[in-house]
Amino acid sequence: MSYTQNNVINLFKPSGPTSFDMVWSVRKILGIKKAGHIGTLDPMADGVLPVCLNRSTRIIQFLLPLQKTYRATLELGSATDTQDATGRKIYIRDASLINETKIKKVIQMFVGEQYQVPPMYSAKKKNGIPLYKLARNGINVDRDPVKITIYSIEFIKKEENRVLFDVCCSAGTYIRTLSHDIGENLGCCAHMVRLTRTKVGLFCLGRTLTLEELKSAHEEGSLPKKLFPLEEVLNFLPAIHVKNEYLEPISHGVALSKFFLETLPERFEPGQYFRVLGGDDKILAIVEPVINQDKLSELAPEDIVFKSKRVLC
Repeated sequence: MSYTQNNVINLFKPSGPTSFDMVWSVRKILGIKKAGHIGTLDPMADGVLPVCLNRSTRIIQFLLPLQKTYRATLELGSATDTQDATGRKIYIRDASLINETKIKKVIQMFVGEQYQVPPMYSAKKKNGIPLYKLARNGINVDRDPVKITIYSIEFIKKEENRVLFDVCCSAGTYIRTLSHDIGENLGCCAHMVRLTRTKVGLFCLGRTLTLEELKSAHEEGSLPKKLFPLEEVLNFLPAIHVKNEYLEPISHGVALSKFFLETLPERFEPGQYFRVLGGDDKILAIVEPVINQDKLSELAPEDIVFKSKRVLC
């Protein structure tokens, strides 16, 4: 089935199964050997879980940094050891004086670049051991803060002790930790009781497929129209066009010399990624500059400008 080679499923994960469980189910339904998800969702969370199929698993590393959007509910007045509703309550405080005005003021304090300490109940590792394994054995260790960015937080409503809000953030952000920290700043404790991921890059909640819908579409032959091709998924990367006579060597992972290039972005530098397109706008590879654009004029035609990171054709 060629349509499973270079495509991505915008899968809906319900609350309950792990992200790994969902990928295993996709592999079983489609009868494929390789699949991988973009950004883990905790078992209690639901929402958008993009799954790359077969050869498209090569692009996972480029999709992991995509911005993510969530709708979350936190409960004021208590903190848990997992920072969500699955854990054991460890603190209880009075939240009766916390009003909407104070909540709106406090949550805006979290907008911007900051450092967040990962929760003990997480897949982050310490000396090669996942933190959640240590936590389950009653071991608490110091964790290095991780730089994250909260792009926006929007207060939706407060009903009794529960607060509903939307947040747009960088990859690696723990919303249950954000919920916990909001409670700390309010002075009354809090933990997350529900989480829905509504968007990952271009993947949005309105275009997801459940496992049941995936199975039905696969059996009736309509699935190809519901998948996301690499060209659409990687559209956020700036494009480079190369001359047709060099398509073959690029497909074998050859680096891009100056004379390969037909069009390229005005600005580039090492550490950025670009998609390489052929004459039919099919994506051939993802490459990284070895110089910045200011040095391009100094290069001879045969000098390398971009090195190959992934061949996709």
